[in-house]
Amino acid sequence: EEEEEEETSIVVRAIREKDVSAAAKVFQESFSGSPDEKPRSFVLRYLLEACVVDDDDDDDKKNKKNNPYEVCFVGVTTTIKNGETKEITEDEVISLVSVALDVRSRIVDDPNPPPSDAPYVCNMAVSSRHRNKGVAKAMLEAIGEFVPSVGGCDVWLHVREVDGKAVRVYERFGFETVKVDEKNPLLNLVMNRKESRKGRALMRKVLAEGCNFIV
Repeated sequence: EEEEEEETSIVVRAIREKDVSAAAKVFQESFSGSPDEKPRSFVLRYLLEACVVDDDDDDDKKNKKNNPYEVCFVGVTTTIKNGETKEITEDEVISLVSVALDVRSRIVDDPNPPPSDAPYVCNMAVSSRHRNKGVAKAMLEAIGEFVPSVGGCDVWLHVREVDGKAVRVYERFGFETVKVDEKNPLLNLVMNRKESRKGRALMRKVLAEGCNFIV
């Protein structure tokens, strides 16, 4: 009898209700100890309200979600058994990324915003056990395929300048810095800004030729 061979890979897909608990844990772990830890405390409710794709069997309800201006993807490890029939089993949620499709799903008073109608990567988190394994690259590739499918020609994100590793990941994937937050303590005080909003770089990746923007 021929033995079954097993392969492990990563699948990136839209988040479903069954993923929320595991995705929330990945998110909370990723931001633990950072200035963003407390603002992310609402992550479970946020994921449920903004991103979850309905698993309902009713065709009228399927693929509907509460916020049409945002989409979330999860990275899931899968086991593929190659026997008489190929069997694919999803194992574990190991990453999450959310993309706001316009300003209605973003912070409206950001002092260094991307264009109001541009797709924007709000959050990306990868489980610590699965970092440096190409997971972030897979998530960014999924975004790069998704954005043109909904009419976008570029994608934007913020990253902290002090997080050199993250900056290099985005640069390797084609993102370029457009603008950096003003490091002005008085300005941050007047705008009621916390320390966590200082020192961010606004980055952009072009996905189609002839894509112009105004910041």
